Amino acid sequence: MSSDEDITTYRSRPAMAVGVLLIAVGAWMVVDTSIRGDGRTKWLAIAMVIFFAILVVALTLRSAVVIGPDRLVIRNPFRTIVVPWGALERVRAEYSIEVRADRKAFHIWAIPVSLRERKRALRQQGRSAAENPYGQGVHELPRLSQADQVVDDLRGMSEQFGKQSTGPVQIRWSPEILGGLAVSGLASVLLGVL
Repeated sequence: MSSDEDITTYRSRPAMAVGVLLIAVGAWMVVDTSIRGDGRTKWLAIAMVIFFAILVVALTLRSAVVIGPDRLVIRNPFRTIVVPWGALERVRAEYSIEVRADRKAFHIWAIPVSLRERKRALRQQGRSAAENPYGQGVHELPRLSQADQVVDDLRGMSEQFGKQSTGPVQIRWSPEILGGLAVSGLASVLLGVL
């Protein structure tokens, strides 16, 4: 097992900020409904807010990519994929980051591919090459977009630890998210019908 120092976690900061903001709005709505609401309407509003809060957590706060010397862990909204480095076949970033392992494709939700950020990085690389065409003086590393940097990191880790980390790809569904959505959704439907 590896130490925590060897593990890197990638998340989307804008998604996390939006998630926290939406959870705060939902909490405010629950408090307001608890104070002002009455009867079945109050419980219907609370059940619906809980349903959407669980959905917001799944789509914004839960998503992450955890890389370490042992494996790659892709935590998407409704499932977690654990890929040993030896099972990794290909990583690419087009409109989303795609990981191929065991002849299956998995998409990473945690890191959005920004075409605008990629174009900005390419323009900066072009400018620095034009300013210093012969590569004399200070050598800067080329700036990459976040998604391209993650793809490079994943490829490097796969090359470095591919022989040591082997095994099958493991896919686990997220019972806490799916169960919470099912219970709060069922409560919303029942309270709305009754």
